[in-house]
This record gives sequence, C-alpha cells and structure tokens, in this order.
Amino acid sequence: MAHHVRVIFGGSARVRRRRRLLLPALALVVSSAVVGAGMPSLTSASSAASSAANRVVVGAHDDTSTPFNLVSLPALFERRLDGHALRVVGRLQRTTDFTRWAISYRGAGLSLTGTLILPNRPGPMPLVVVAHGYAPPAIYRTGQGQSREERALAEAGYAVLHPDYRNHAGSQRESGAPVAAPVGYPLDVLNAIRALRRAHVPRIDWSRVGLLGRSMGGGVALQVAEARPQWFRALALASPVSSAAAENYDRWVATSPALRARVEAAYGDPATRPAAWREMSSRTYFHRIDVPVLINHGTAEPITPYRWSMETAHALQAVGADVRLVPYPGESHRFTRQWPRLRDRLLEFYGQHLR
Repeated sequence: MAHHVRVIFGGSARVRRRRRLLLPALALVVSSAVVGAGMPSLTSASSAASSAANRVVVGAHDDTSTPFNLVSLPALFERRLDGHALRVVGRLQRTTDFTRWAISYRGAGLSLTGTLILPNRPGPMPLVVVAHGYAPPAIYRTGQGQSREERALAEAGYAVLHPDYRNHAGSQRESGAPVAAPVGYPLDVLNAIRALRRAHVPRIDWSRVGLLGRSMGGGVALQVAEARPQWFRALALASPVSSAAAENYDRWVATSPALRARVEAAYGDPATRPAAWREMSSRTYFHRIDVPVLINHGTAEPITPYRWSMETAHALQAVGADVRLVPYPGESHRFTRQWPRLRDRLLEFYGQHLR
C-alpha cells in the first residue's frame, strides 16, 4: 500500500452465564436517563483494590519507579488475546455531554481496571483508546493522566476507553520477578479492547477506532498499533518516549544503579545483547504500522527529548508511513501553555480519519 508521507518540522447455561457477566456493560447502551439512574456509585471494594495496588513494583521489565518498561514485541505479536468479563464498577462522572464509568475486566489471568466514557447521544460513534503516561502508583488513580484530552474527545462525540494497566489503580499487581518475554502494558490495552468488543456495546463503531498515547503511553500505543494494525485507523502521540529501547535504557536505567542491576541481570544491556534490545524496540517493527500517525512534541521538553520524536518520525518516514510531526515551540512535557492548540490538532486529526 502506498503512503503519503507528511513530516512537518515547522508549524445454554453457558450462554446464560455469559449474558449475566455482560449485563452491567450492556446497561451502558440504554438511554442516558436510565443509565444515570440505574448504575451504582463507585464501590468501596474498588477503592480497596486501588489502595492495594499503590505499592511500587520493584522489578526489571515492569519496575514502576520510572517510565521504563520492556516489551518483547515478537512475543506480543504472537500472544493470544483473551480479554473478557468487562463489568461496570460505578459511575465516576456525568455531564450534559457524556458519562464516565469505572470498569473492570480480565485478561492474561489478571484482574484489570480502567474507565469508559460514552457520549450521551445515539450511536454509532467512533472509539479512541487511550494509553496513559507514567505516574507513580502511590498517586495514580483509575483513568488518570489524560482527562483534558478525554473530555474534549467525549464532548466531540467519541467514546473513550482508558485501561489502567497492571500494577496501577485497582489492577492486579505483578510479583516483580523477571520473565523471559515480557508483554505487560500493551497486552493489557489489547485485552481491554477485546473485552469491550465482547461486551457488544452497539453504540460503538468498531470500524472507526483510534489510539492516543502520551509520554510512556506513547510507547505503549506504538506497540499496540504494531501488534494489531488491522484494528485501528489513526494513531496520535504526545511527548512520547523513544521508539528505541536503548534510548529509554540510557535515560532511566543507566542512571539508576539498583534498576540497572536488575535489568542487566535479566536482559543484559543494549551493548552486550543488541539483537534482544532491537526486538524490544517498536522502531524495529515500524513496517507493521499501516495507519496515519500524528506526533505532537514540545521543543522545551525536559523529560522525553524532542529529538526522540524527530528520530521516530524519520524512521516511520523511511518505511513509507503516513506520519506528521508537529513541534510546539517552547512547550514542556504537559502542554500547559499550548493545550488549546494540541486539542485542536487532535480533534482535527481524528475528525479526518475516524469520521
């Protein structure tokens, strides 16, 4: 398939049981008045689960003290997805435009949490799946990280799915023990999508699905798009981590003696095991990305350098991808001053590819 490259550097009993599992999710599709009246508030059990997940996981691939995490892309590509049992835990927010629900689901043997926003309007509607950035588990709460973006999308008529990932909020924690082929956060996102599809919410149009990832979630979103390219029609990134695992190693691992010792004991380092680290770099598999990509990055970025997005855009361009890099002069990691511009770019991008 030919691509137009735009890199801008300027501007039965079993059936009955399944139905019972899905009833809370299916309740989402009735009229907004019925949904608003019929759903429970956020449960204390969910709050307790969130509290239990606040502790830092001290590990190698899944250490939660930094944005660094490792994923074996070949293992992720081959992994069977089993996301299921999506349930509504409670209503978090209701406005005139949308309703935001706390959800739980199961995948890869884990109990996982997240949020689902549905606009208060008839469907079918496009869906944007959000991969959140790094936040210490002690302060992260379900659905945290991109509330501005999610609100803007919901007000514009997009459903929004926000998985929390394992080790975050009410999601189950890992032990921290290294595994030979880690798949972690992107697998949780993929299983969230699979679980939502199995819930058969008719207002969602599964032919119009986009991805949005910020910071650490930018790396997760790239991995998700590579794992199931046929699922998505657009991918937007904001201040993403590097698409080369070695650069993320240099940024967060090499400067931390304890984390470095754990990572190198399990996976070596980019110098001693270059082939293995290439397999953990999304840049190696950019040829699998077959959707338009929008990269937004501030030029005064102190956490994820702007040059990382320049390198990612050039690498995507090299394999013929449809990519657009938009710099935000003087902007920092959180797009504090130029948020309206970022919002407008995202709505224009998704409007072009998901409407």
